[in-house]
Amino acid sequence: MSSSNRPYGYTWVQNSGESARRPARVSSAEAATRACLLRETGLSAADIAEISGVAVTLIRRLLRPAGKRPARIHRATADAILGIPPTSVFRRDRLLPGLTDADKAATSLQDLAERGWPTSFLAAQLDTSTHTLAAIRNRERRRITLDLDRRVQRLAALLVASRPADHGIAPHRSRRARTAALQRAPLVRPQGPDTMRQPK
Repeated sequence: MSSSNRPYGYTWVQNSGESARRPARVSSAEAATRACLLRETGLSAADIAEISGVAVTLIRRLLRPAGKRPARIHRATADAILGIPPTSVFRRDRLLPGLTDADKAATSLQDLAERGWPTSFLAAQLDTSTHTLAAIRNRERRRITLDLDRRVQRLAALLVASRPADHGIAPHRSRRARTAALQRAPLVRPQGPDTMRQPK
């Protein structure tokens, strides 16, 4: 794909894309600040955990004073907490604005993996970490931000008409991604006669 034909917002990463990967662990400061703000709006640690999908024990640790909280956390954890709008009113019987069910994104990421797209390539295009995408794809994250969900769907729509080799991805990396995806498919795909699809 030439640079003139690339859709706005995406920069194709050639070869392994290792240098473009974001670190899996980040400073906890921003997520801790957001957690404290959410607590000030009336959310408990259990509420924040329920919305974000992060363990309540970790939320409680982030709510401690700066010197007593973990210095670094997984980027997926930070993304989940930062995805909670700080000005929203929470009720347990509905999702907060700005968050959506992760099932559609999980299915799209699994579809791409079964077609040979490595997680590291997808993470670089989506400006997130491989840990975050793996957690979504493996259905460990129940909710994600609307922004990330939309980016996943846009990228999936763009890649469905092309092949990994078109973007400089070596055949052995595609084979490895496809093999791993097919092995985990029974665990991550909803079970039913019409839900198990073969890669194209």
